[in-house]
Amino acid sequence: MLNKNKIATVVESFLGGTDKFLVEVEVSSGNVVDVFVDGDEGISISECVSISRHIESNFDRDLEDYELRVSSPGLTKPFAMLRQYKKYVNRDIKIKLADGRKELGKLISITEETITLEMLKGKKKKESVTEEFQFDDVKEAKPVISFK
Repeated sequence: MLNKNKIATVVESFLGGTDKFLVEVEVSSGNVVDVFVDGDEGISISECVSISRHIESNFDRDLEDYELRVSSPGLTKPFAMLRQYKKYVNRDIKIKLADGRKELGKLISITEETITLEMLKGKKKKESVTEEFQFDDVKEAKPVISFK
């Protein structure tokens, strides 16, 4: 089985000095390797191909049989790191809190410990309310897909 940390090191060294960053590496028991990368301004398919080729050049297929998939985390995968939140400032996100509540709102600001959302509340959702949430209380956060 391939070593997750070694793959992460190879990817991070390749991405060093760019606006691209490693989000997560997953290795399944069947040696399916999923590498999720992103960038401050997004990531293109050709950049994912370059990363994939770099990873493959560092591992011997004769020693390890594996399937490699390199992609962005997409819009359905929860944020895994602070840097992902920064991309979504002034955009809508949805969060699940540790107490079970779910909130939807525009991400106004972010610090190392908190995020601040502007949400519409009230009977007709016309009252704008700003609320700060501790990262410790946020169980999951995802971008909101909007077709407006």
